[in-house]
Amino acid sequence: MINWKNTSYPSTFIKLSDELAKVRSMLSADVYNKNTEKYRGDQEHKIQSLGIFAELVARHILDSNQGVKYKSAPLIEKSPVVEADIVVQGIGELNYIDVKGVRSSGRTLRVNYKAHNNPNKKVTHYLFVQPLNPLYARFCWVKYEDVSNWDVVMSTYTKCYELKIENKIKQ
Repeated sequence: MINWKNTSYPSTFIKLSDELAKVRSMLSADVYNKNTEKYRGDQEHKIQSLGIFAELVARHILDSNQGVKYKSAPLIEKSPVVEADIVVQGIGELNYIDVKGVRSSGRTLRVNYKAHNNPNKKVTHYLFVQPLNPLYARFCWVKYEDVSNWDVVMSTYTKCYELKIENKIKQ
């Protein structure tokens, strides 16, 4: 069962995500082009923007919890980096968080199959963020090993793990 929590976020995250997505898409154009398996067609900008939005909200959540120590990967790099988006210092351990955005109308949680099974990418948890409106989003935590038990499906562009979520969004 997925336990969602609601959070507010600065409304500027929406425009900032859009602006940063343009830059990120330009920098990674050689990785996500028509000649690669990572190609995402005309959805590239929306996917990048949602991902950046989710990462900004994740940072905001962590910043709002005093005493949480974390390190986040850069939002913009010359090419995609194979590492956790956020590393959180726990009690005697580090938690490696991969942040995933879920569209407002989304009905599933998805994780790329190859990325999840990449031995070079250490992940202990996934943090899913779904915008509800221009000021609120909901989020949930999922353990890495739980994702391994989800259904494996073929999405529009790639194979992924998928879990159906509640259609109703509670605010």
